[in-house]
Amino acid sequence: MDSGKTVDGMDPQQRTWNEFVRSVNEFIRSGDLEGLEEKEVKFKLKLGCEFAAAREAVLNEAEDWIDRLKVGLAPQKGHPMTWQMTDNLKKWGARSPDAALKALQALWTKNDLPVAERIRAFSDQLPQSVIRGPGTRIRAISTLLMGLDAKQYPPFAINTFENAYKQTGYDLPKKNADETALYEHALGFLDCFIKEARAHGVTLRHRLDMQSVIWEFRGEKLAKLPVLGLGPQPHQPKTLQEALADELFLPVDFLKRIESLLEDKKQIIFQGPPGTGKTYVARALAQCLAGSEGQVTLVQFHPSYAYEDFVRGFRPTLVNGQAGFELRDGPLLQAAEQARTDPDAEHYLVIDEINRGNLAKVFGELYFLLEYRDEKIRLQYQKEGEEDFSLPKNLYIIGTMNTADRSIALVDLALRRRFYFVEFHPDKEPVKNVLRRWLQEKPPGMEWVAACVDLANERLSDDRHAAIGPSYFMKDGLDEADVRRIWEHSVLPYIEERLFGDDDRLGEFDLDTLREQASGGAESEGQ
Repeated sequence: MDSGKTVDGMDPQQRTWNEFVRSVNEFIRSGDLEGLEEKEVKFKLKLGCEFAAAREAVLNEAEDWIDRLKVGLAPQKGHPMTWQMTDNLKKWGARSPDAALKALQALWTKNDLPVAERIRAFSDQLPQSVIRGPGTRIRAISTLLMGLDAKQYPPFAINTFENAYKQTGYDLPKKNADETALYEHALGFLDCFIKEARAHGVTLRHRLDMQSVIWEFRGEKLAKLPVLGLGPQPHQPKTLQEALADELFLPVDFLKRIESLLEDKKQIIFQGPPGTGKTYVARALAQCLAGSEGQVTLVQFHPSYAYEDFVRGFRPTLVNGQAGFELRDGPLLQAAEQARTDPDAEHYLVIDEINRGNLAKVFGELYFLLEYRDEKIRLQYQKEGEEDFSLPKNLYIIGTMNTADRSIALVDLALRRRFYFVEFHPDKEPVKNVLRRWLQEKPPGMEWVAACVDLANERLSDDRHAAIGPSYFMKDGLDEADVRRIWEHSVLPYIEERLFGDDDRLGEFDLDTLREQASGGAESEGQ
């Protein structure tokens, strides 16, 4: 009878544990994980201290509790949460401070509650619209739990832990496990690994030590280990650009090309149809390159936006109880002053919907400075004794432009000469396959959405600016009900507007029809 043991008397799982722990030990001693303490453990302990400070502010209901929370949520290399998660949490706190405060108090309470109860209490109050999907939600929640004790409650990432489970033969969590079950399973794994590692002479002080090993010991390193048998896994990004490329599902070479264009001309415009991620990429790239949210200024142009709003102008005010006017700097001068006083850092001005404003009127004499950064010019509203103005060399401008809106004009040639332009279009790389790449990283069964969007765009090819962008569907926890709601209430009204006067074609864009035809085409190609 087969006992399930190998010739050396070990069961397969024990052998796998032995080999994995031995390989980790060899890796550590070889120096390949040199700097793990500094790179992973100390960084996460520091982050835990930032959340601990936010916890105290939350529990005491201090006036600056949101600001304390934002310190821990600030995007930085190696942060356990993605930029989108931190941004959504900050927006939730600003939009619904009472609800967010109550939820955080439930998670961070000083009552002696098990971690499972804390997670459930917080998750019940965290809207799905802020963060969706158990794996994504527990990644955010576990990061916040570091405010209790980072050594005992380290951050969790579902793909990283599942790879480790498979490598060691450890049981996978149950299918459809919720946030609490996923995290408790991970903590059990860490405890088991610490015990096994100690038996093999590898000292791991606490769960954060073990989590940091797992976090670093993956990707190409993991694929090189003996007896593992898995193909190469996604490796830990080595640069901020690589991390951002993974998050945006864009090639890192594309982001580096944008960076080189910015370095050359200092200003750039992303142009394309709606839903292609122009604004999202602009903001994310600006924060990545600047290194701090405080070094990025966001402004949106609109038809009534004027020079006085953007650069400087007289604004209504009360002086000694009397109505009057005072000269105020707009976002451009504010960003320029911040960049000038911080010359060693890069500062970014992101202008959303740049072509919605009357650009010649909004920019005024700034047209000249966009081309001649070394020059100075007298402003339209210049204070007495003030020096002429120049644009700092460390202030970069990223604009976005919607090419599908027929109600607004394209930018004039004078501005085109001063900006580089990068096209974001669903029928061209790198945007072309963003949705497909994104869906492949999510729970299976939703890849058909990308096929439907591609087919619909083929049928809109006579007006390429009418193409449907991927951002409509790039939502965590996307399911079929979400797709139908988005299609019916966002995509179809947009298509109807583009096809105004040609109602006979609307039937071509019925979601079920597209899905059936796209599926049939895929089957034919596979035969």
